[in-house]
Amino acid sequence: MVFPDGRQAAGLSVAEIQTLVRPSYGLAERVPVLNGRALQDGTIIPYLAQDVSFTLDQLSALNQADPNDILTGRLNMERVGSFGVSLGGIVAGEACRLEPRVRACLVMDAPMPSDVVQAGLQQPSMWITRNAETMRLERERAGGWPEAEILAHQTTMRSVFERLPGDGYFVQVPGMFHSNLTDIPSWSPLWPTLGIAGPIDVERAHAIINAYTLAFFDRHLKGGPAAQFDALAAHYPDVRFETRRP
Repeated sequence: MVFPDGRQAAGLSVAEIQTLVRPSYGLAERVPVLNGRALQDGTIIPYLAQDVSFTLDQLSALNQADPNDILTGRLNMERVGSFGVSLGGIVAGEACRLEPRVRACLVMDAPMPSDVVQAGLQQPSMWITRNAETMRLERERAGGWPEAEILAHQTTMRSVFERLPGDGYFVQVPGMFHSNLTDIPSWSPLWPTLGIAGPIDVERAHAIINAYTLAFFDRHLKGGPAAQFDALAAHYPDVRFETRRP
């Protein structure tokens, strides 16, 4: 990436990113180093989560007084939600812990940082993921997902879910691989054959994810009916849907 002032920032490889991220949920023996400096918090996640607070600060300022007078008074800062997939899900969880202005938190197939596991989340939260058996099937077909990683995913997500003080939802979709939570499987019909996408029908996986995502934010940011989750459970009987309601 080249910035307007001429500065350049090189991208990181997947292995380098994993080195910076894995300590956030306990899978590292040494403090990671970025640009020759040890990360103060032992992981890059808190730094990435600051982007959420920064964005909310900028939106709040525009809502108060937009220099172009386009957004002044037009943003409802009481209806803010955060969601992310994979690394984005880890960051979303951390941002929801740090930022009370986020009123609803959706995490897709991502382990929770250790400080989120310890402190918990206060806002309504949903996890969309798959079970350990499906992760192992993905490992057999496409590689990756060592057992320690599978354990971290399953235990940290469930730990935070089971300690929520308010509404929570845990959605497990059988046959869904990690890439099914993105648009990658739509790029080629060959991906399921190559093990990149799961055995679940690609369009069905997207329909499930979209339906539960919309229902969650509609409920907790717009005051929609709780009964819509019951309708989804009936419509998608193969999905394991768990809920916590005070």
